[in-house]
Amino acid sequence: MSARQNMSSITEGANYIWALLISLVICFLGSASIGFPIPFPFVLFSLSNSILLRYMDIMGLNLDQVLGNSSFWFEILGIALIGGLGSALGEFTGYYVGYSAKKLGEKKDAGFIKNIDGFGKIVLSNKKRTPLIIFLFALSPLPDDILFLPLGMMKYPFWKCIIPGWLGKNITTIFYCSWPILIKLGLTFLGEGTTNGFSEIITETVLLLFTITIMFFIMSFDWNKYLKERKEKKDKKIP
Repeated sequence: MSARQNMSSITEGANYIWALLISLVICFLGSASIGFPIPFPFVLFSLSNSILLRYMDIMGLNLDQVLGNSSFWFEILGIALIGGLGSALGEFTGYYVGYSAKKLGEKKDAGFIKNIDGFGKIVLSNKKRTPLIIFLFALSPLPDDILFLPLGMMKYPFWKCIIPGWLGKNITTIFYCSWPILIKLGLTFLGEGTTNGFSEIITETVLLLFTITIMFFIMSFDWNKYLKERKEKKDKKIP
């Protein structure tokens, strides 16, 4: 587990600037990627955990002292807010591709685009609730192109997308940066104030697998068929 302890150097001193750049770029790619999972929650968790390890292992502070240290929270929020900015900027990529290249869904090898388009139709079934759906979706670890691509295809106003998306992503990045702290608080509450890092590795792995599994489900499920069957059932109920 010595490698886990060496993680603290990732955000130490001048390296913190690089950590901010990593957060910005990875979160941007996580939002800008089309059809490929970029596990930005995994990266944010690791960067935040590096800061926590540095304050506890190198500086020798206990958990209460760390939580009361303003510099610690400044570093955590820096990683989170820069990540939120990267996510907000990356959201435009999926929207633009959908807005200008709707014909991608007609290609033989672009079946997942058609599925995403069907998912977008569900989101836009009630436009008054669409901003709320965008906000709630931004709270999830799923890549934004799953939602912003179909929104672009349907010419939904981008400014109505970016504002709730940006707010949601900031909350998301703050949550993932706080996760190592929540884990440590839970272990302390259970009387396990010191760990060898194994539980943190398990958490990171589960988080990554969950993100990829949900993303591929949305891309592979035939939402258009689902909408068609739902419409047929409603039509049958009408006398």
